[in-house]
Order: sequence, then C-alpha cells, then structure tokens
Amino acid sequence: MARRTLQTIALRALRALLLALGAALLVGTWPGARPAHAHQASADTTVRADEPLVTGVRFEGEGPFARPVLTRRVRTAPNRRVLDIPGFTWWRWLYGLGDLVGGGVGGALKSVGEAPARLDRSVLRGDVSRLTDFYRQEGFRNAQVRAEVVPAEDAGEVRVVFRIQPGEALQARYARYTGLGRLPPAQRRRIVRGSLLWPEEGPAPKLRGSGDTLRFRTAGQRYSEARFLRERSRLLDSLRDGGYARATRDSVRALVFPQPAADAFDITFRVRPGPRYRVGDLSVRVNGPEKGAAPRTNTLVLRPGAPSPVTVQMQGESKLDLRFLRRVLRLRPGRWYSRSDRRATKRRLEATGLFTFTDITAQAPTRPDSLSAPALPHRITLRTRPRHRAKLETFALQRSGIVSNELGFGLGATYQNANLLSRGESFRARVASSLASDFDTDGGAREALFSSAQLEGSLSLTYPYLISAFGGLEALYGGLYDARTRLSLSLLTARRENLGFIIRGRGEARLRLEMQHSPTLTSLVDVPDLSLSNPDTLAGFRPQFLNRVIGTGEDPIVRDPVQRARILEDYTAPQVGDAYRYTLRASTINPLRRAQGYRYEAAVEVGGLLPAMLDRLVLTPDTVESSLPGLPSLRGSGVANRLRYRPYVRLVGDARRYRPLAPGTVLAGKLITGVAHPIGRPGVVPFEQRFYAGGGSSVRGWGLRELRPAPLGDPLTGDAPNLLGGDIKLEAAVELRQTLLENVLGTTNWIGALFADAGNAWIGPRNPGPDALRFRAADFLGQVGIGSGLGLRLDWDFLVVRLDMAFKAHDPLQASNPFPNGLSEPRLHFGIGHAF
Repeated sequence: MARRTLQTIALRALRALLLALGAALLVGTWPGARPAHAHQASADTTVRADEPLVTGVRFEGEGPFARPVLTRRVRTAPNRRVLDIPGFTWWRWLYGLGDLVGGGVGGALKSVGEAPARLDRSVLRGDVSRLTDFYRQEGFRNAQVRAEVVPAEDAGEVRVVFRIQPGEALQARYARYTGLGRLPPAQRRRIVRGSLLWPEEGPAPKLRGSGDTLRFRTAGQRYSEARFLRERSRLLDSLRDGGYARATRDSVRALVFPQPAADAFDITFRVRPGPRYRVGDLSVRVNGPEKGAAPRTNTLVLRPGAPSPVTVQMQGESKLDLRFLRRVLRLRPGRWYSRSDRRATKRRLEATGLFTFTDITAQAPTRPDSLSAPALPHRITLRTRPRHRAKLETFALQRSGIVSNELGFGLGATYQNANLLSRGESFRARVASSLASDFDTDGGAREALFSSAQLEGSLSLTYPYLISAFGGLEALYGGLYDARTRLSLSLLTARRENLGFIIRGRGEARLRLEMQHSPTLTSLVDVPDLSLSNPDTLAGFRPQFLNRVIGTGEDPIVRDPVQRARILEDYTAPQVGDAYRYTLRASTINPLRRAQGYRYEAAVEVGGLLPAMLDRLVLTPDTVESSLPGLPSLRGSGVANRLRYRPYVRLVGDARRYRPLAPGTVLAGKLITGVAHPIGRPGVVPFEQRFYAGGGSSVRGWGLRELRPAPLGDPLTGDAPNLLGGDIKLEAAVELRQTLLENVLGTTNWIGALFADAGNAWIGPRNPGPDALRFRAADFLGQVGIGSGLGLRLDWDFLVVRLDMAFKAHDPLQASNPFPNGLSEPRLHFGIGHAF
C-alpha cells in the first residue's frame, strides 16, 4: 500500500512538472520572455534619509468632495498597506530587506518593493497649491488650504493633515446658449435640453427665448470648470453629428458673468457652428496584395435617388465585390454630414478583418447644383490583407469534464480565407489535438500520465453583416453599432482514460446573430444550436466511473435504481438536442484583467423542440417515444440505437461587478441565478443544461460538481460528484484581490486574494429525483453551501494563472456536526484566468 501511494505521488509530481514545462514552452512564460510593466518603485534620491516617515494623510473640511477625489490631487502619500491594514506596509518591508541583503538579490527585492515615503516639504507645498487651484476651479473662489505636519506616536513618523476652508461656492442662475440661429429648431431644443447644467431633480425648467438664443434656470448649479469643459465637448459632438463638419473647439466659448448678488453668476455658451455640410462624392481606393490582378474602376449606387454614385478603384484586388461596401458604408452622399457615421464606417470596415489599413479623409468642400448646401467629398483608402493564411499553433488548456478538472496542452493547425464569398466573409477551418491530465483524480489502477486525449475539428463562416433572412432586425433596432452572422460546425472525438469511456463522435452546428447596440451592449441570438453526441464505454468504465460516482455494495451513493439508470442513460446513451437562445450582455470589463467595471448577462433558452416535433408529428404520431431512430454508426456497447432528446426551457441571470478600492486593490462580486424546467416528457432537463455547484469557478470549498443540498446515501460519501445536477441554482461570491508583488523577474504581478463563496443547485418540481434535493422555499437557506479561503494569481500581460485553497464554512450535508476538528480539509483549485 505504501509503495502504491509513493508511486501515485511520484506520478502526479511528474505529470505536474511536464504540464508546467509544456505550458511554459507554449505560451512563452519563461522569465524575461516579456517586457516589464512601466511602473517601477524606486527611492526618491532628492529626499534626505533623516526626514520623517509619512504614515497617514488626512483631509479636514473637504466640503462636497470625497476623499478619493482629493487624494488623486496630492503627491504626499504614505506607503501602501495590504488591504489598508494599519502598519502592514508589505512593499516597504521588501525594499528594506533588499537594502539589508544587497547585491543582485537585494536589487531584485527593491525593484518589487517601495521606498520609504519620507516627507518632502517641496512636494507638500505643491500639494497645497494644487488643492487650492482645484477648489477654486470648482467654484470655491475664496478657498484656503494649509498643510499641517503632526508627529505620530512613534519617533520619526508623522501624519499630514490638509485643513481646508472652502468658503461659499458660486451658484449659477441662468445658462444661455447663443448663436443657435443656424440650427434647425428641433436640433436647437434637443441640444439645450441635453445640457449638463439642466437640473436633474425637481420640475423641469421652462426653456425661454427663441431664434438665436435660448436660456433656462439652472436651479443653483455650482460653478465647475470641469463641467463647463465637458459641456463644450458635448456641444461640439452634437454639432459635428448635425452636419457642422468644420466645428472646432473655438466654435464654442463659455463666458461667465458675475452677478451683483454675492456668489452668483450667469454662464453663456456662445456657439459659432460655421456652414452646414452634406456628404459629397465618395471615392474608394482599394489596394491589394495580388500582383497579377488587373486594375478595376467601377461605380456603386448606394440607394435609389442618391445624388451621385460611389467611385471605386481597385489595384491588386480581384475578389472583392462592390456590393460589400453597400453594407458597411454609413456615410451616404446627399445626407447631412455626421462624424458618428464616419466613425461607424471606419469601425465596420476594420471589424471585417479584411483590411490591414483603413483611412477616411475629407476633401475640399464643393457646391453641387443638386444640393442646397455645400458638400464635403470623402476619400476612403483601404488595403486588403492576403486572402489565404495558414498557421500552426501550440496552446495550453483547462477543461472541466463530467467529474474531472483537467489541464493540458495541444497542437493545432488553422486555415483562414479572409474573403471567401467576395463580400468580406471570413472562413476558418481548424483541427487540433490535445492531451490533458486530471488533477482531481484520486488514484487507481488505470491512472496514467495523461487522463484524456482529444481530436477536434471546426469550420466557421463569419459574415460582417446580418444575412438577408435577418436583415430587417437592424431596421427594427433603429440602426446597430455593429452586426455579424456566424455559421459554425464542430466535430469532436475524445478518449477519457480516467473515466473509462469514449466519445466516439460529437457534432455541433450553430447559426448565431451578433448585434452590438452600443460599445457596451450586445444581443446574441442562436437560431438554432444543434448538437449530436455518441458516447460509449471502455473496459474500465465500471471501476473508473460507476463505482466512483454511483457507488457499489450494500450502501451505494445513489440508491434509487431509477436514478442509477438515468445517470447511465445521461452519460452513455446517444443524445440529440437543439436550442434557440437569446442573450443580452452589458459589459465594460477587460476579460483578462477584470479589475474594474461590470458584466451583466441575461439569457432565455428553449430546447428540444425540433426532435419533439419530429417525434410527435412525423415519426410516431400516435405515441411519444422521447427518442428518435438512430444511425447504425451510433450503436454503442449494449445501448439501444436511439437518440434521446429532452424538451426544456432555461433562464439564467449573471451579474459581476469589479470595483477598485485603492491602487492594486480590487473588490469583485458575482451573483448567478438560474432556472431550468422540462416541458413535456420525460420530465427531466438534458444533463448538459442542468446546473451544478462546486469547483474552482463555483463554490470553491467543494470539488467539481460535489456540492448538493442533501446527501444521497451515507453522509460520509457526500463529496462524490453530483451527476444528477439541478434545475435551480443560486450562487454568490465576493473576492478581495491585492497586488502583492509587481514585475517579478520583469514579467509577472503576484496578486493575493481572499474570497467567500455561497450557493447550491436544487432539482425542480417536475424532476423525479430524490425529494431531499428538491428546492423548498422554507429550507433552501440552510442548504446553501458556504466556502472561503485564500489564493494567489500570477498575472502576465497575456495570461492569469490561479491557485486557490478553500475551506467549507457551512456544509449542508453535515449541518449538525459540520467539522469535529474545527476546520474542514482544504480544497486546492488550479486554473487559468480569474475565478470570475
């Protein structure tokens, strides 16, 4: 037994080493592989070493401004503290240790540390001046600021207090807008009512004046130069989108008029928009890489009745169809000029991936006889990329399987055609093979260096527009920020040695519409998403899978024979499915860093309708089989040759928020809710559409899919994977991240994390599963699993590697005597990317 344990440990160590070496080779994470970040902590050699150490900065009498607003305007600051814990100046300790050690090691420690924050009186005087200027720019014309250095309890340490007397703020009475006579009346009123000085609360003010000047009462808005600058930018944007292409910063002036009443003023925005332009002639010049292509010159009519066609010249490009431009050009001859349309044209051209260079340049104005206003011609210059590209690539991967969490690497080959159908359609074909190792394996007779091997191929065709069948959606939404259509087909075969089964074939086909309403809001529509799966068993299936997750003997994990049969069917029988899905997503985050912003997503999905219609109306009109006839190639080991399907409806909500608390400190939170409900027979949701809880990206106190609301058998077997899943899911998490070390070896940030997770997954009212797993409003709070722990993230410019250690704080399976020794055994999770 001891020999077997040593062999298992040695095998795991070898496996981890090989995977780490493979991942490092594939993604280039050797020390020095990438340039260092720009920020480097270093000592300020102009400050004397005998100056006191600044341990705190405080503001008194700050008025309407929050502390972070004032902190950004001063340079005197104490050393950073981990999680803002007093005295926990980790980076200063590292710097001091580097001073003590010296040499190369000491220099490395100092480079990731932070020099002592000693008092610099010249900087302090500058801080007073900057704060005074800031208050006066925000309307406090008589503001007084002074800095006081207060000795701290420990010798050689001081606190800096900025004492602020803001005085009375200047209040606006009226806001006037002059020079609007050239604007159409509707545009005039729309611009003024959108003013940043328009009162946000109370009754809307009455808009007075007519013709050239409009004014309104501001309800006592405070003087603010920053707000006035933003208002000028808003006015310029409105003018440039309304035809006034030559409007510059000098076209809008803000004039402040003090009033006899104390602390009051009126402000006038004087607008000089200049002439209003329509879009003139458009000329497009396309340069391509084809040396033998004959030059072409053509004209393109964008719409019936347009004052002039678009002239297109092509050199070195034989494939591009002119009709492609009709879909992407938002600048249209004869329309009023709009800078937003110009930017949208450039953005859509670049989003196709067809061009390596795009440029839109306005030409000298003209006055065509067909237009009542001067016109602004434009020249569009494009350079197409080579149409055919092929590449070999290596990659690292993380894969969460049925009961396994695998890490591995692979080799892939990709061919891409940048303009397959001549209108900017991008075709991509890829084949990849990978090997992975299961880090959750408990050992066994069949344990090997690699637990799975996979071969997959995919084809995709992306249109840089909505195809004709769905073209009306763009008009329905009133114009889209961007739109595209994706057709994809994927095929996969895989062998899972650690589970003793094989996926002989799995195919998916999808038609997806991607409609971007704004830079942050996107709709995704899948119509439909089809899938076909054909699993089969290997010789070791029973000891590696069944005995592990269902149990054996007189006291199995899953007692109910119906449930045991259902699990076998779910994971070993051929399946067919279809889904129709709508997803609305709002996101402002960087997907890799996840340091600030938000990501909200809501999805509704209906599946199994097409097989159900074939079953009910075509194949067996008199009976419902809940399966379709299979193909001979789908016949597995002892499994009837039928394709199972499960009709269902599914709703999911996912909210994530990331808030920076201080430089290097981020508070992250998430809330996930989900409901899946079967419609029709047999009353269960397909296993791939069920919800599960537990794992490195879920409730981290449990392993992958291990969390359930109640035990299925012996409570001591509660950590077995929950293959039954659930129809209802609630999950929440909060995580506090703190950058501990920056630019380690010039490439990596080390980030520490403290986290708490809570959640579970329950079966719904129609599910024939055990009542102990069923959701009940009176009991569900006590069935929520809670875990907490700490972790480390290694953050490269292109990759985040995560290691978490979590403990169970509340286990619904052992509520009466959860942890006799006071603490549960830790769960280790290793992954790529942040947990959420």
